[in-house]
Amino acid sequence: MSEKLWQKYYGQPNPLYGNRVQFGMLLDLNKCIGCHTCSMSCKQTWTNGPGQENMFWNSVATQPYGKYPRKNGSKNPADWDYRFSNLYQDTPKGKFPKLWQFYLPRPCNHCSNPACLPACPTRSIYKTEDGIVLIDQDKCEGFQYCVKACPYDKIYYNAVTKKSQKCMFCFPLLEKGQEPQCVKTCVGKIRIFGNLMDPESTISKMIRDPSLGVKPYDPEVNLKATHRVINPIQSRQYRPDFGTIPSVWYVPPKNVPPAEVEKYFGLAMGGLIDEPHHVEAPVKMKDI
Repeated sequence: MSEKLWQKYYGQPNPLYGNRVQFGMLLDLNKCIGCHTCSMSCKQTWTNGPGQENMFWNSVATQPYGKYPRKNGSKNPADWDYRFSNLYQDTPKGKFPKLWQFYLPRPCNHCSNPACLPACPTRSIYKTEDGIVLIDQDKCEGFQYCVKACPYDKIYYNAVTKKSQKCMFCFPLLEKGQEPQCVKTCVGKIRIFGNLMDPESTISKMIRDPSLGVKPYDPEVNLKATHRVINPIQSRQYRPDFGTIPSVWYVPPKNVPPAEVEKYFGLAMGGLIDEPHHVEAPVKMKDI
């Protein structure tokens, strides 16, 4: 990611919402072992109530088979069967010996230009001064327009409370000076959390300069290999073509064909930015 692009998206206050802080996350997919510890720690903390049995705010899907099974082949996210989110997914693609797959952890992206926010007719979705996208449970009336609008399928509908719910970057923990549960409990230590708008933050530096990341181990030179750069990989966003400018970044997997990587991660902020994802029909906003 070039310094010019960082300045454009993070070097100034959000032009739409004015936030001067944008919390985000960087995940190294080469280290993810698909243990789902992040999913379980999130669930035990935030989604263990009525109507949340099948909610996984921080899901870990297997790619290229990372979509949820659907009921009767339906394309409607409301018909996806979340009970078996990873059933039959660990099946590599390709032909032996060139087989590949990778694990893709996905919390809410807390986008700089979220599609869910303008789609909400009750204006219950808002962006905090820290850049976190939240749903006011007192205002939400369960219309589910946000569920349809989110191109990442990361908003869930609670049929018991009749409210939409989603990952909130563990903001109650952030207020106590702690990191999100998925970051603290990650077995592979693949996650870095911080302020994308702070040029001195670890996450900002590593996204802008991939050579700062962990270097491959070379048994011939032992630990000396950790002090040199070997083919640094640029960090990217998942499906940047949706145009929402996600705040969750990834170090793409090395064992995946480049053409396949482009299907998932595109060119990030290198030019593959389309118009934001829109709901199919106009939504009339509710007066406040």
